[in-house]
Amino acid sequence: MKNKNFKIIFYFGLLFCLLAITYFYFFSKSVQIEVYNKTNFDIDSLKIENKYYEIKKRKSIIINCRKLLIQNSLPLETPKAIIKNMQRDTLIFPVCGTEVEEIKSGKYKFDLEAEIGKDYYKLNWVEHTQQ
Repeated sequence: MKNKNFKIIFYFGLLFCLLAITYFYFFSKSVQIEVYNKTNFDIDSLKIENKYYEIKKRKSIIINCRKLLIQNSLPLETPKAIIKNMQRDTLIFPVCGTEVEEIKSGKYKFDLEAEIGKDYYKLNWVEHTQQ
């Protein structure tokens, strides 16, 4: 009888641990990023942590992620997204690895601005302003 109760308790404990680990792995996201689209265009397919987001012009979205790499208080990578009917700048800018910090918790706000050229655009991260 004790052996049977022990097995039941053991398997329930094991199941509970597996469920807790699965929940933590898939659903616990501790970095919250609010991205404000400060361009006059709808942004499509903004890539953050291998997921794609859409932001309407002059609107914002909140993105939850596991971690964020920042450099000088801005996200490390140059933002990549689509503005319809416009050619994205394909120049690759080197990224220096100094002062890069991995953030795993907290709330951050960034603006997304566009540099519009004659026949291209380039998106940039900027510190959030209330305007």
